[in-house]
Amino acid sequence: MSQETPGFPPPPPGPPGFPPPLPSGSAPSGGGTPWERRRDIGFVSALVETTKEVLTGPTDFFRSMPVAGGVGSPLLYAVIIGYVGILVSAVYSAVFLLVGGAARGAFRGLGDRPELARFVEAFEGWGSIAGQVILGPIGIVIGLFVWAGIVHLMLLLLDGAGQGFEATFRVMAYSHASNVFAIVPICGGLIVVLYGLVLSIIGLSQAQRIPAWKAVAAVLLPLFLCCCCCGIAIGMMAGGLASILGHAR
Repeated sequence: MSQETPGFPPPPPGPPGFPPPLPSGSAPSGGGTPWERRRDIGFVSALVETTKEVLTGPTDFFRSMPVAGGVGSPLLYAVIIGYVGILVSAVYSAVFLLVGGAARGAFRGLGDRPELARFVEAFEGWGSIAGQVILGPIGIVIGLFVWAGIVHLMLLLLDGAGQGFEATFRVMAYSHASNVFAIVPICGGLIVVLYGLVLSIIGLSQAQRIPAWKAVAAVLLPLFLCCCCCGIAIGMMAGGLASILGHAR
């Protein structure tokens, strides 16, 4: 007579086309991402292989990515690959600063508005570049935790956070792989942002085992709300300035 092994009931089936949901906090087998096996395969090899897998096969990567195991390794990956993007952007900014003397001269020649000229120069000069390079890693860490927290809050509201915050954080961290496109001149920053959003959406749908529309809403809705708030603020400032100028006349 066979004896049934006690255990937890199987999780409910997920949406069509998705693998079965994992129990919350569990991790799929396979040894983790290449980055989390860097002690075995080497630091540089792990960094390159992880970035390659995220960029060329995000669905497979995030589907097999462990959703537990600590945030330290993903955070380190995000800081390294994100800082590479910052350094590349800093180099381009330095080049444009060196060759853009004529344009800066036009700003400085604003005649009776020397305070505006100094304001523009302060934000376009070497101090801004140095600040990005020095404070870049701190900004990446803070930005990653804040952004992951906002997205996870949206997932909670959408009932799409079954795998927990760590799964969301890991997706946001590995989505920093898009920073390698910062090497593309002029439009590299735009590519980094857009492809990073695409990677985040794909990653959330796979890691959290949710339909794609929930991942899209969790990532894009905060940006939409932010744009709306900025638009309202700019409109109020423009209205107030117009009112002041009207009374001045």
